[in-house]
Amino acid sequence: MGLGFLFTGVDHFVNASTRYVPMIPDALAEHAFAWVYLTGVAELAGGLALLIPAEFYRRLALPNLQKQAGLWLAVMLFFVVAANINVALKGQTVQGLEFGAWYFWIRPLFQPFFIIWALYCVGVWPKRRQAAAIKQSTQSAKSIDV
Repeated sequence: MGLGFLFTGVDHFVNASTRYVPMIPDALAEHAFAWVYLTGVAELAGGLALLIPAEFYRRLALPNLQKQAGLWLAVMLFFVVAANINVALKGQTVQGLEFGAWYFWIRPLFQPFFIIWALYCVGVWPKRRQAAAIKQSTQSAKSIDV
């Protein structure tokens, strides 16, 4: 998932005017480039945070940003649905994604899977994964102390 967000984050800057600006709903069109660049930066930062191992944060005494990255990427993915629906309602296509309006009607149906994937990657959902990781790290710490 981290690599995917790095790829799409870079793509926001490379194809801003041809692919992403046309997707912005009319109500936000006045600042379309700002929205595209903001989401591009968010995808780059989130993808990078997902790829940096938790051990790196621990060794440098930095807060682990993976959980926050996963949560904010899930929020962003939720709001991206508006852009997909906007394109579908207008019946337009976007350069590089010229599959027809049906693609933009189907795409929001997949968004919950991407949101769940983002939450799963950082152990937020389901909760048992997070609890298991805490239990395992506690057991590892105890065995080192002995």
